[in-house]
Amino acid sequence: MTTLITGGAGFVGSYLARMLVEAGERPVLFDIAAVQGPLAKLRDRFVLETGNLAHLPVLMDCVEKYGIDRIFHLGGMLSLPSEQNPWGAFDANVIGTYNVLEAARIKRMSQVIYGSSIATYSKDIPGDEIDDRTIQRPSSFYGVTKTFGELLGRFYHRKFGLDFRGVRLPSIVGPGARTAHMSIYNAWAIEHALKGLPYVLECAPETRCPALYYKDAARALSMLSDAESGRILTRIYNIAGITPPFSASELVATIERKIPGARLSFKPDPVVVELLRELGSLRINEACAGLEWGWRAAYPLEELVDDFIEEFHKTRS
Repeated sequence: MTTLITGGAGFVGSYLARMLVEAGERPVLFDIAAVQGPLAKLRDRFVLETGNLAHLPVLMDCVEKYGIDRIFHLGGMLSLPSEQNPWGAFDANVIGTYNVLEAARIKRMSQVIYGSSIATYSKDIPGDEIDDRTIQRPSSFYGVTKTFGELLGRFYHRKFGLDFRGVRLPSIVGPGARTAHMSIYNAWAIEHALKGLPYVLECAPETRCPALYYKDAARALSMLSDAESGRILTRIYNIAGITPPFSASELVATIERKIPGARLSFKPDPVVVELLRELGSLRINEACAGLEWGWRAAYPLEELVDDFIEEFHKTRS
């Protein structure tokens, strides 16, 4: 079996690739960006194909060239870029996901694992808890595209028997994140402090954004892929991240304690504050992921910051 990771040069995709390499695979990474960080040192143990997901012939050429049988679909445009350029986000997230599923259908692949987002939730939520059956009425265009991807994947499962599975990831925290999005402060506050640079958080100090360490995100995707098909009842699962969610001020205090001299401050951006308020006020129920395939996060805030620091220094050595 040969595995394709779309968005494989991203920091979740690249760590997932590292996991597969360590397990003896030689994954194929499909991305518009170059590979950076620790994965670059393993260049002879994976394949990088540069391409745009919106171009089906390019994707199909890659699939046929390497005999792809399984896809982790993580490629696409993130939240703030999607808000600024919804037309580009439509190509990357909507057309791109359609193309991935079409390639999987045509080549009769064994599985597609989809990286969705808790941004699919926003309006008209009853109560203060989100579970896997909560109504999805996103207000961000990014959330709209991810909801489309989930629904299209469910259709391909029903219509064509494709083993489509997905996780709704919260904000992902890890070193090397290059693209701005509404919760990027979780990662950039740590990274700027490590580089000796000041950083201004554009959220309010009391903001609580559901967050997950990038190693846990990659592990969740791998666990979901490996789960026995008979246990997959929900198909697309909420991942709560660190529970309870830490506040931005708690993050800053932890960084300042572990990285002496960190220069962090707040200047809330009303747009970012509003987007984060919708998710930060809700509790995410991930019981189905725990019951059906044994999911549980391994990195709470303290361990997250400690490992982030260690991984950052590895890239500098």
